[in-house]
Amino acid sequence: MSNSKNVEDDDDCDDWFNKDEEDFVVKIPSQTSADSFDEAGEGDKADDAQGPGTSVRELLENLKFTLNDVGGSYVDTIKSAGTDRTAKFELPKGPPGKYVQTIPLTKLANILENETLSMFADICVQKEEFLATLAKKTYGEELLLVLMKIMNKLATLPLYETVRQLFGVLLGQAHFWEQLLKFFHQPAEGEKKKKKKSKVIRPTVARNDMMEVLLKFLLEAKRHVAPTLHQQAVEFCEKLRKSAPPDDRAQVELLQELTRDTQAQQEQATKQISIYPTIRELKDGAGPPINLKQNIVKGKYQSVQHYLEVHLNLLKEDFLIPLRTGIEKYRKHVDTKGPGKSFVGENVRVHYPVKLLLPSTVNRRTAKEQLILVDLDPTERGYSNLSARYKRLALPNTKRFMNGSMVLFCDGPELNELVVAVISNRDAAQLLNGYIYVELIRMEKQREGGQDQPMGADHGMNLFNRPLLMIESEIFFEPYHQTFNALSRLREDNFPLKSYIVDVTLPGKCLPGYLYQGGGHLFNYAGIQFDLKKPDEWPKKALTAAAGLNVSQFDAYRMALTSRFSLIQGPPGTGKTFIGLRIVETLLANTGEQILLICLTNHALDQFLCGVTRFTDSIVRMGGQSKHPLLDAYNVKQLQEDERIDRRLRISYYNAKQEYLKLVERFDALQQEQDTLDGMSQAMQECMEELLDASRRLSELSQLNTLKLIQGFRVVAMTTTFAARNRTLLELLRTPIVVIEEAAEVLEAHIVAALTRHTAQCILIGDHKQLRPTTSTYVLSSRYRMDLSLFERMINNRFSVATMTVQHRMRPEMADLLRPLIYPVLDDAETVATRPNVAGMMRNMFFLTHNYPEGGGPANDSSVGDDGGDEKSKKNIFECRFLLGLCEYLLAQGAYTPEDFVILTAYNGQMLQFVAEKKNRPSLHGVRIAVIDNYQGEESKIVLLSLVRSVTGGNGGTDTIGFLAHENRICVALSRAREGLYIVGNMTLLAKCSKTWHRIEGKLREQAAIGDSMPLQCVTHGQAVEVKTPEDFEELGASEERCVCGLLKR
Repeated sequence: MSNSKNVEDDDDCDDWFNKDEEDFVVKIPSQTSADSFDEAGEGDKADDAQGPGTSVRELLENLKFTLNDVGGSYVDTIKSAGTDRTAKFELPKGPPGKYVQTIPLTKLANILENETLSMFADICVQKEEFLATLAKKTYGEELLLVLMKIMNKLATLPLYETVRQLFGVLLGQAHFWEQLLKFFHQPAEGEKKKKKKSKVIRPTVARNDMMEVLLKFLLEAKRHVAPTLHQQAVEFCEKLRKSAPPDDRAQVELLQELTRDTQAQQEQATKQISIYPTIRELKDGAGPPINLKQNIVKGKYQSVQHYLEVHLNLLKEDFLIPLRTGIEKYRKHVDTKGPGKSFVGENVRVHYPVKLLLPSTVNRRTAKEQLILVDLDPTERGYSNLSARYKRLALPNTKRFMNGSMVLFCDGPELNELVVAVISNRDAAQLLNGYIYVELIRMEKQREGGQDQPMGADHGMNLFNRPLLMIESEIFFEPYHQTFNALSRLREDNFPLKSYIVDVTLPGKCLPGYLYQGGGHLFNYAGIQFDLKKPDEWPKKALTAAAGLNVSQFDAYRMALTSRFSLIQGPPGTGKTFIGLRIVETLLANTGEQILLICLTNHALDQFLCGVTRFTDSIVRMGGQSKHPLLDAYNVKQLQEDERIDRRLRISYYNAKQEYLKLVERFDALQQEQDTLDGMSQAMQECMEELLDASRRLSELSQLNTLKLIQGFRVVAMTTTFAARNRTLLELLRTPIVVIEEAAEVLEAHIVAALTRHTAQCILIGDHKQLRPTTSTYVLSSRYRMDLSLFERMINNRFSVATMTVQHRMRPEMADLLRPLIYPVLDDAETVATRPNVAGMMRNMFFLTHNYPEGGGPANDSSVGDDGGDEKSKKNIFECRFLLGLCEYLLAQGAYTPEDFVILTAYNGQMLQFVAEKKNRPSLHGVRIAVIDNYQGEESKIVLLSLVRSVTGGNGGTDTIGFLAHENRICVALSRAREGLYIVGNMTLLAKCSKTWHRIEGKLREQAAIGDSMPLQCVTHGQAVEVKTPEDFEELGASEERCVCGLLKR
């Protein structure tokens, strides 16, 4: 998972949620409001339930519950050993003498009839009363049924933390189970009508109805609260089994299956994969664990569980292996140099000493109050308490300590005690002074015998105000964490497109489900009508002319519109974005469905959206990293909040925030009660857990606000990282159509995390012959095939793919380098043969081969250059200076601007070398310099390519040239230019180490386009001038009187 591509989105939206009590004004009408909270994708309107009062403060006075559940964004919270995963609560306790009213049965029944989100809003705004209703000492049989039906309906929402809380309350009520048992123990005549009747609920509840609802209730409880049900539920089922009549035995057996806590289930619960590393995992050595399973290249997965096991573990190891490798090198460093010093190594930075502090004041104006402050420079602060060292480092200008980055705290290099934390707030002013805010996620201590054990107060480490070791991972944790969380919530019954992705069932001729409503299968484009049910009868000639499609693009267009799951392959220059726009245009014009548009990078997303603006203004662009001014008006941050947004949501969020702030005050009070700050008390740990849970509920409610703002837009656009981070929002949107560009460059886990069970049509556009998904760990790509995209895996499994075959970018001689070597069929559009020749050059494409060693000086050892063998830092000074000289020469011809050029290279080290050298050449200002991996999907009039690798004494293996041997990267490098392509590299070495380069060399020699000197051409006289070195450009005879060939200008 490429780090550079995952840190682009940093979207902390500040809105009405972040207000103080004095800033918050809510108008509550005295009569029942007609406003409604529509569930996404449904048009039903439902009346709001009456508010409990006319003052927000009166609503807040009654809220007296505290929370302590497990799960959500950060799954492993700070728990004592043996703590079970069920929820515990203090039920509502109003002020002395104040009665907390329950909700009448008739009103609950009316709430139940609302659509799901409206029902959720009604319950949240009356949460105190609802909790009191759950805690009643007596339940009528109708109330039992309605409460369980409400809970079952709530369980369909992706608001996991709030739902978990409510389930936990009801499961823990002994009276609830007693009343249920009493109901099932009624004699047969108890099924007869009773005198007391209800307007909404029939006076008698059938045993079968109650049993059916109870079964679903217990199933949802296991999903939302804990794999092992509450003990009272288990006891209830056992008592019911013993006394159930014969007719009920089959259903009671089903109940027992849900509550049975077999050894296998216990083992499964303890084997749940966590994204957070343990001490044992960090000490396991640098490589992947021996039981890590490979991605399946061809064939199906055994089950959803098998699929998740493979991909969750691969995700975790891709983050963990670099961290583990860095720690192992640090520990070896300590063995030789001794402890007590900071360390900068591969993948990690170790800071020593640091201290954890408990701030005495917390910013109350933000929903993300910070509790733990890390002092990165505790020993070098003067009387002013400022850190000169961190001010000098200017960390706010770097990508270090980003929000969501993981840091580890431990007692020393032995890692006997470990605290896992995540950076929760990147405050630039504090970072400049050497402070960061963190959220503590998991604490662990290794006991004698190597046993890892979560730590409670009775055996915890002293955290505060003492020197600790802090390990900073250079791999950005946030995208791993968000994608991991999204996948971990998937099950057999909600896995998106399971028949294709898991079962690998070939798609049949079946239209997306939403098209079967009415006459939705009749489409129209530019006045031409066609029937999706009869794709063979489409007016092909008329459609291709009207839409500007060639034959292969038409086939891709037809497949995308008539399939539930489609793959469109677009080799370089064949129009992937173009065909995507035609598909989106047609869907917008012929359906009323919302379209979710996803791209890997912000650049690609902006490029696609600029095209969509030609068809519709109903666009919302999620995330804050758009660079195109045309899209500013469409950004979600520019949307004005709807003044009529559901008042119940406002009140619910305000109530939840007040609960959070009261927990903050409680945490502060607990801190002050301690005699010392050396350790964390049990009460403080529990309070911190409750704060984490309350924060997650606030996040869920904020996503409901975003839903209300964007659910009416026809096109919702986001990057893959944003999609993983906002999985709840995607599930609430229920968007049926998903279009993913660059799909072959996206990790499969990222694509699946962006899909939901409501996805009815998925269109993947990409090219698996170009760059694959990138991982942090090479071994996971080479040995475990983590870099295999869903796009390529489906092609491996013989899914139909529509391949576009006409390229509109490269001159024919450039395209010849790729065909048939990489693309068996790739035709040229007529326009590419008429491109103008490059001014000042004898040839429009040329490869200058040389043997100047990489690095700044001689490289005698093939395995190690002057950079220590680091793939990311390789450079070649000769190639850098030659291409900069060539670029200056071409600009001097007067036919080009700096924007017509791009200088590409395979290595970051060479890119930095180009940037440094370019500063001394003012004429090159505006010339773009990029790494190949960051340039896929883009093109330029003239490309200057530096291949860097040049060593002597190599063994001829592909390891000598690194990833330059990869056919995918070769394809991208050679396919970016429209008019001119000039390459500098050591072809002798490349051809020796790679069959692909050997065949390319043959193509170049056929065209006389390779040599050890590059032929220039005098524009005036047509004379050829050969250049071999950077100095040759300086010696050219060009002046005001003479041309480059030395002759007088005419």
